[in-house]
Amino acid sequence: MNQPPLDRADFLRTLRRCHTEEQLFSRLTFACLAQYDEAQRPELLDDVRGAAYSLRLPAVEYKTDQWLHRCQDAIDTDRDAFLAAANAEARRENDKMRAEQTPVGPGVLADVPLQNVDWLVPDLLPRGELSLLGADGGTGKGLWQAQLIACVTTGKTSGFFPVPPAQTGKVLILAGEDDPGKVLKARLLAAGADMNRVLCLTADDYFQRTGQPLTLKDEALAKFAAKAGPLLLIVDPLQSFLPAGVEMASRNQMRSILLPLKAIAAARQCAVLLVMHSNKKQGVSDRKRLADSSDIWDMARSVLMMGRSNSDGKIYLSHEKSSYSRPQQTVLLHIEDVELDGVRTAQAVFDGYTDKKDADFIKEPRMRQAQTKEDTRDAILNVLAESRLGSMASSELRAAVMQEIGCSDRTYNRAYSELVRSGEVTKCTIRQRDGRNKWYSSLYCSETSGKVQKL
Repeated sequence: MNQPPLDRADFLRTLRRCHTEEQLFSRLTFACLAQYDEAQRPELLDDVRGAAYSLRLPAVEYKTDQWLHRCQDAIDTDRDAFLAAANAEARRENDKMRAEQTPVGPGVLADVPLQNVDWLVPDLLPRGELSLLGADGGTGKGLWQAQLIACVTTGKTSGFFPVPPAQTGKVLILAGEDDPGKVLKARLLAAGADMNRVLCLTADDYFQRTGQPLTLKDEALAKFAAKAGPLLLIVDPLQSFLPAGVEMASRNQMRSILLPLKAIAAARQCAVLLVMHSNKKQGVSDRKRLADSSDIWDMARSVLMMGRSNSDGKIYLSHEKSSYSRPQQTVLLHIEDVELDGVRTAQAVFDGYTDKKDADFIKEPRMRQAQTKEDTRDAILNVLAESRLGSMASSELRAAVMQEIGCSDRTYNRAYSELVRSGEVTKCTIRQRDGRNKWYSSLYCSETSGKVQKL
């Protein structure tokens, strides 16, 4: 092809014009690829594979290799003939585009093949789609995610995931709050995850390296996904990766931000789990417990809600929405403290199933039962474990524990003092800008050896 090489945008547009296997793995596509030097081709090949996955082609790696060998043999045999054929294909494609009155038009459903849903976790997390997890603070959403990651990276079954995934692979975590060394790694080890298959990129680390915040609209995210090749991409929390000035209540803004992420999920055939903090509204359930924008809920094909029962404080995980299957039963769980090589952490423990949903738990009357010092002590540790870096303002910690278990001031003070004396909780004071001192409480945790694998 006697013309300047296509730039990356033109190459991607060429791929988007491919609607069949024959169009994608053609002489024209190879000729476009061959215009680039060897150093640039691996990244462009990832684009080709992504297009193949979006077409839901089977045996993508095999077909890509066969296409490369077939075209290279043809160009080595008769380069001029190969390029002439590629140019002929290009002219036919251009003529076809000019003949079309609109670049995009409605398709005839009779021509659309029927497809089964490709599940990462059967009936819970579909591949190639967005899913959503909303949770109250201190309920153990990060600990449940650790169980999920263990299932995806090792095929490990449990009460949470009784059926192994059809395929195991890598998990990419975009962490906006949890530190990989101080929080994430210990949780994942306790859950039994394969550390060599877990990749993590924190919002802070990205900013330190680039001077720019990482957002869901950043083109770098697609490159990270291409490099990692994850089966599961976790964004925790979603709020940490939104561009500055974005209002979650704006339907148009949120849809435009989530569309690139949905495209990555489709291109890489990975499941994407968006994690959100629930709001503090009382007496509301399902979508009303999340941000004001309904687009997040609507775009997600599967939605999970996590909270605590008002009656007995039991932690639950309710499957609230499923576009491709019947919603699964609600999971009941609790949190247990564990220690790994001198590092204190926690893990989620499966307790059983129930048919009750999020609305049923929310409607239950709150039982203000007297709590023991031991219950209060455990609640303090759990709330801190779920907080950012295991630390939060002491007043906020007290309020969160009171809300969760309804203990008395006297019981809270006794439990908190005992944790401080034992060294499990440390407290310090930080001077604020107004000159006043503010007390903070932190969960004791020594540095772990090694770090979660980074991109």
